[in-house]
Formats: sequence, structure tokens, C-alpha cells
Amino acid sequence: MKETHGTQTVEVVAGRKIVLSSGKGQTNVDDLKWLMSTVLRHAAGWKATGWAYIADCTEMGPVGPNEGGQLVEMTKAFVEAGCKAFGFAEGSSVMLKIQAQKNTQMSHTGVMEGHFATVPEVLDWLQKDIHI
Repeated sequence: MKETHGTQTVEVVAGRKIVLSSGKGQTNVDDLKWLMSTVLRHAAGWKATGWAYIADCTEMGPVGPNEGGQLVEMTKAFVEAGCKAFGFAEGSSVMLKIQAQKNTQMSHTGVMEGHFATVPEVLDWLQKDIHI
């Protein structure tokens, strides 16, 4: 079941330990805090076995510095909660890819990350290469 708050939507991928979020437009810190707590709630039972997170950014605009800081904190929290890989669906946006890579680097977590055009490509990567 999808949950929505402001610019963000969260759902669990059926039959897999993957949480998928989709953003639309220009997100803000409040929406990202909701996103973080909602994803962590959905993934709480998977800490011991590991899980993956997909961010569908294909309909999002680039984020500002405040949102970038919140994304770094979110990355750290997800890794501490057992997230093994982050997959980003970014369409053809080079800016979103650069921002996502920078946020992951700034988190200093070393989490696996993949960048793709579409969510189905991310799902395929997580199944074939990450085994989630």
C-alpha cells in the first residue's frame, strides 16, 4: 500500500525486501523527514537480513543544501537499519545523479549504490547483482 506525504510516496515492493520512494516536484526537509521515518518503519523487520532502498527521482527537481543535508542523514540512518544498497532511478538527469552520488559519499557509509534511468532497471540490478 502506498503512503503519501507532500512530495513523497513510499511503498514496499511486493515479495522483496525493498522499499521504493517516489518524489514529485521540489521536495523539502519536512517531506524528507517523513520519508526517512516511513522507510525505516517499513524496513524495521529486515535489519538482520538486509534490505534495499530505491529512490525514484524521475519526476523530482534537484534539491537545495538543506535537503541535501537531510539526505545524508537519511543515508546514514538507512545503513544503520540494515540497508545494503541504494538504487536511484534518475531518468536522464545528470544533475540528480551527481547530487545522489555526492550525498552518498558525504554519508561515509560505503553503501552500494546504483544509478539507472528507470525503476525496472534498478529492480533488475538489485536482483542480479545484490541478490535482494
